[in-house]
Amino acid sequence: MFPFLGFVTYAPVTSEPAPAAPTSSVGGLSGIFVWLIIMVALFYFMIIMPQRRREKQFKQMMSQLKVGDRIVTAGGILGKVINIKDNTIRVRTGNGSEIDVTRRSITAIIGKGENPNEVDVEKK
Repeated sequence: MFPFLGFVTYAPVTSEPAPAAPTSSVGGLSGIFVWLIIMVALFYFMIIMPQRRREKQFKQMMSQLKVGDRIVTAGGILGKVINIKDNTIRVRTGNGSEIDVTRRSITAIIGKGENPNEVDVEKK
């Protein structure tokens, strides 16, 4: 029914104990190595590889960031980039206030700015 479970053996229940089979520590050790290799491969493909991909996408996004772009921070703040420094970015929010955020707190660029000197005024 499940061919991948072929390593499980089924035996009828008997009242007599089966004679002890000689065990080899080499066979048990090789089985442990197989499972260890499988676990390392799963760890790599499920954790390390996606993290590298996200880091690469973030670096690409930061290299494309420029003054005038509209961004979203990790805290959900929407704003327009007005100044870029080494580790911080100055953002103008919707009500005209300016805040400094770290580069790591930017999660997305939602719009490219055409003119960095234009003042963004939203009427309510």
